[in-house]
Parts: sequence; structure tokens; C-alpha cells
Amino acid sequence: MERKRKMKRLFALVLAAALTLTLAGCDSIKTGIQNLVGGNTAQEAETENWAAATTNPIMLPEGTDSTAQWANVVANGTLYGIYNGIWKRNTGYFQVAGDTLTITACGTAEGPQEYKIALWRKVEGGAQYVNGSTGYFHTDGTNYTYTITGLDPSAQYRITVSYDSSKYYLYGMFAAEGIVG
Repeated sequence: MERKRKMKRLFALVLAAALTLTLAGCDSIKTGIQNLVGGNTAQEAETENWAAATTNPIMLPEGTDSTAQWANVVANGTLYGIYNGIWKRNTGYFQVAGDTLTITACGTAEGPQEYKIALWRKVEGGAQYVNGSTGYFHTDGTNYTYTITGLDPSAQYRITVSYDSSKYYLYGMFAAEGIVG
């Protein structure tokens, strides 16, 4: 009887050890536990391009329809974008005036608490992502800004605004300063 009891305890210990080793390699469970105890999310830990909060306002050009679902307006070297109820949209192509583009944006949403703005370069047959150009913005209605450097003034670019949700929508606007026009 005593031997049977010891075998059950040993089996339970081996099973617990095996389960622990199996879970040690499961990133989603580790991330979930980390989030429960107040750690950063995996995306925050891997993302270096969080836009910085700014007090600079986004002043839309006169006559811009701020209620449009998606609209782009160019004025005085700035491309303005309006987004109301979107998941993902691309601007038309444009050229930069120098080698930098400064994007100021704000947004709100009911779902995930961040969205992305990225830059794509026009290439033969399509578009190519500009490495390191993705800026991450919080959806708290605050204005945030970030700058993309190392651009080619002779190239054509487009901006992609994307919100990773299939249930909730993104609302807001951006101003991309440093374009031709």
C-alpha cells in the first residue's frame, strides 16, 4: 500500500515537471502571465518606434471634410489624412521635399489601444515597405509625432494607416510634413 502511494506521488511529480517544461516554451502563456502581473506586452517590448506625445496641434486646411471616412488633402508641404471608421487605408503616392518626413497623428478606438502608420516606396510592379518606418500610436486622442529619415526625394511614397482589429474601428487624423506640394 505504501509503495502504491509513493508511485502516485512520483507520477504526479514527474507529470508536474513535464508540464512545467512544456509551458516554459509557450510564449503566449508567458506573455499572458506577464500581462496579468503588469509587464509589457510583447508588441511594446519589440517596438522601438512608439511615437512621442506632442502638444503640436493638427490644423486641417480650410474646407477639409473632417467627417469623411477617408480623405487626403495636400497643402503647404503637408499631406493631411482623415480616418473615421477604418481598419486600413493607403494614401496616394507623393514625393518628399528632403530626406525626412515628420508625421503627427491622433486617434481613438474602442478596441486595441494602438495603431500603426507606415511608409511604402513605389517600385516597379507595386510597393516596397520602407524598413523601420512604422510608427505606433496610442488610441487615447492625444497627438503623437515621429520622424522617418533617410528618404530619397526622387522616389514616390505612400502612407498606410492600419488598425489591427476586425471588430472595432479607428477614428482620427494625421499630418505628414515634408512633402512636395
